[in-house]
Amino acid sequence: MKFVYTLFYVCSLINLLHGEIFTSVYKLSLMSHEEGKLLTAFKNYIDIQIVDQRSVSFEIQRLLNDLEPTVTQSSQDPGYAENPINAFHLIGRFVYKWPVVFANILCEDCTLNEAALHLNTTYQTVNRNIQRWPDEYDVHASAQALLRLRTFYFFDIEGAIDGFLFGEHCQPLSPSQALKLIRVAIDNNMLHEARLWCEALLARLPFTSFQDESINKMAIFRILATIYDKAGMRRRSTEILSDFTQLGHNEIDKEYEFYKNNINETDEKLDIPLYTNEYDDHYKQLCRNNRKPLSEISRLYCFLKPTSIPYYKAKVEIVNLKPEIYLFHDVISKTEAAYFRNEAKKRFVRSSVEFNEGDVGFNIDTTRVSQTAVLQDEPGIVKRATHRVGLLTGLATKWSPVMLNAEPFQIVNYGIGGMYHPHYDSNEKRVPDVFNETKYPELRGAGDRIATWLYYLNDVKIGGATVFPEVNTRVPVIQGAAAFWYNLLPTGETDKRTLHAGCPVVIGSKWIGNKWIREAGQMFKRPCDLHP
Repeated sequence: MKFVYTLFYVCSLINLLHGEIFTSVYKLSLMSHEEGKLLTAFKNYIDIQIVDQRSVSFEIQRLLNDLEPTVTQSSQDPGYAENPINAFHLIGRFVYKWPVVFANILCEDCTLNEAALHLNTTYQTVNRNIQRWPDEYDVHASAQALLRLRTFYFFDIEGAIDGFLFGEHCQPLSPSQALKLIRVAIDNNMLHEARLWCEALLARLPFTSFQDESINKMAIFRILATIYDKAGMRRRSTEILSDFTQLGHNEIDKEYEFYKNNINETDEKLDIPLYTNEYDDHYKQLCRNNRKPLSEISRLYCFLKPTSIPYYKAKVEIVNLKPEIYLFHDVISKTEAAYFRNEAKKRFVRSSVEFNEGDVGFNIDTTRVSQTAVLQDEPGIVKRATHRVGLLTGLATKWSPVMLNAEPFQIVNYGIGGMYHPHYDSNEKRVPDVFNETKYPELRGAGDRIATWLYYLNDVKIGGATVFPEVNTRVPVIQGAAAFWYNLLPTGETDKRTLHAGCPVVIGSKWIGNKWIREAGQMFKRPCDLHP
C-alpha cells in the first residue's frame, strides 16, 4: 500500500498559509498537548519496526532522540507554551522537524505497515485539532515577538540563550535559533539589538551543548560585520574581519575589500544609532514599571461603591484621578471567567480591522497580536455579566434587536509577546473595527463608545499590564478584576487622555473580555455638557 504524503502535506500548507498560531497562547498550548500524540505514534512506529526486525534509518533514530526528551516534558506541562522561548521552540519543531519525520516514514515510495498508518492517522487528527499547521511565517513572527519583548523588558540575552527568562527556566536557544533572531533583527533594521545578540552568542558559543559545524566564531563575526556595514560603520567592519583575512577564505577576503573600499570618511558613524522609541518611549517605560509620581499616588484611594441593590457594594480602586480610571475588584468569578474562555476557544479568529470605510474585507492588524471571539448576550453567564457591568457603572448595557446600549463581549487571548499598541477606543479616533454598522445594523444610531469595561479573565505571571501613557497610569492584570473608564468627554469629544495600550505578555496567557458601552441610552445616566 502506498501513501502520497508529500502532496497531502504541501496542499495542507497551501491551505493553511499564514495560519498565525503565534497570535494565541491558547492555540500554542493546544499544539504542545497534541505534539505528545505525535511522539507516541512515532515511538510506536519505531518499536514495531524493531520487533519486526526491520531497519530503522539513522535519520529517523536521530529525530527520535532529538524529539523525545523535549516533547515528553513539554506535552505534560500545561504552562510550557506560556514561556515565549519555549513557544519559539515549539513552532520550530512543527515547521522543521516533524515534516522531516513524516517525509521519511510517509513518503510517496514507502510501504506502510500498521504502525505507519497509525502515525498517518495521528498526523491528520492533530492537524485537524490544531486547525492550523504552523509555517515559516509563524517562525518569523515568533522571532519578532521575542525581539519585541527584549526591547520592552530588557531581559538578559545570555541568560535567554542558556535557558533562563526572568528567573523562569526554559529551553536553551541553539546557535542556529539565535542566528535566526539576529537575522530577523537585521531585516527589521533593529541593528543595535542585532549587535547585542551577536555579542551574547559569541560569549556563550564555547559553552553550548548544541553541535553545528556551520556556526562558529568566524560565521558570527561575518554577520556582525554586516550589521556594522548596514549601520554605516564600514571601518568597524574591516576591523572585525581583519583577523580572518590571513586564513585563505576567498569570500571573507572579498567582503573585507568591499568594506575597505567603501569607507566614507565624512559619513562614517562612530556607533550604531540607538533610536529612543526602539527602547524607551513612554509606553514601554510604563510597561516595565509604574512611573506615577508619589505625589499623585498618595491621592489615590479605594472605596465601596453602592449599587441599586442595597446589600451589593463594589470594591473599587481609583488608579487615576483625571480622567477617572477605576479598577473594580472581584467582579467576575473563576467559574464565569472559565466559561468565557471556553466559549471563546470555539470561535477564535485573528484580531483584525477593516481597511477603511467603503472598502470591502478585512486586513490583518499588525498592531494587535491576539485572537478574538465575539460572545452575544445570550441568557446565562454572558447576559448576567453584561447586567453586572450596568449595575456597577450605572450605565445602560441592554441589547435589543432595534438598538444596542453596548456591544457584544469581545474575548481576546494574546499570543507570543501579545500586545496592543497605543490607541483610543472611541470611533472618532480609531479605524472602524469588527463592530461596524454594516455587520451589526442594530448599532446604527447607537452613537460613539462612551466607556470601556475590561474584564481580566485570568492572571499573568509577567507583563500584560494596561497602560495610559498620557496620564502615567499602569493597571496590572488581576484575575477577577475589571478596569473601567470613560472614552468621551461630557461634550461628546474623545478624551485624548484615554490613549491606552496593552503591554506585551512576557510569561503567561492573557485573557480579557471587552465590553464597549455606547452613547445611546446614557442621556440621563451621564448627561452631556458644553464644558469638558
